[in-house]
Amino acid sequence: MTSTKTGSVHINVDAGKLHISDVIHVPIKTAWAMLTNRQHIAEWWGDYVSMEVRPGGSFEELWTNADGHRGRAHGTVMTVAAPFELDLTWREDDWNFVTKVSLHLRDLGTHTEVAITHADWPTSPDAHTRLILARHYYAWKSCLHRLKAYAARHNAQHRNAAAG
Repeated sequence: MTSTKTGSVHINVDAGKLHISDVIHVPIKTAWAMLTNRQHIAEWWGDYVSMEVRPGGSFEELWTNADGHRGRAHGTVMTVAAPFELDLTWREDDWNFVTKVSLHLRDLGTHTEVAITHADWPTSPDAHTRLILARHYYAWKSCLHRLKAYAARHNAQHRNAAAG
């Protein structure tokens, strides 16, 4: 486990679970909109991500790696409990297993703790699966960092608009 002043990371490879959290500096309703609204998602995650935020809705993320290989993650939205919880299945095209991603928000008044748990990885994973898990650790860490930066820009824009 590693920790920062506001967030933490837990990886339990043998239990098949990755957990990362941080505090973003917006109220929970704004944080929820940033996680579920297409225009917000395009700003911090990318315009290559689509999600129907309703139980049974689809999720898809497309990308191209540095070596030109195209990838796709896809799944189904399982739980939507606005503004606190969003769960979806997650599978990449070259996987023979399905994982679960859970986003949990905790109201801290003017701030929101965002926790991402990526679970149901194969237990006792082989070296390849461990590499995939490590790659997802860095990807989720980067995602949360971009969300936090986007929230800071959002706050600055609102402060400037109020002052203008």
